[in-house]
Amino acid sequence: MDIIIYYLIGLLTGVSVTAFFVGKELYKCYTKSVIQQKQLDRILKLNEEINRFKILHSIESQNLSIAI
Repeated sequence: MDIIIYYLIGLLTGVSVTAFFVGKELYKCYTKSVIQQKQLDRILKLNEEINRFKILHSIESQNLSIAI
């Protein structure tokens, strides 16, 4: 009877420890993914601003060359 109780306690402890480490790794992957997504969003926003600046600059250049 004692062997069965010890076995069940050990099994429950092993499952708990395994679940902890699996959860820890999944959380690492989740935070890494979130950080990479934020970085990608920042880069895309910056790229969009650069493209807008280039378009405005080329329009101003054309206006100046026409006026001269």
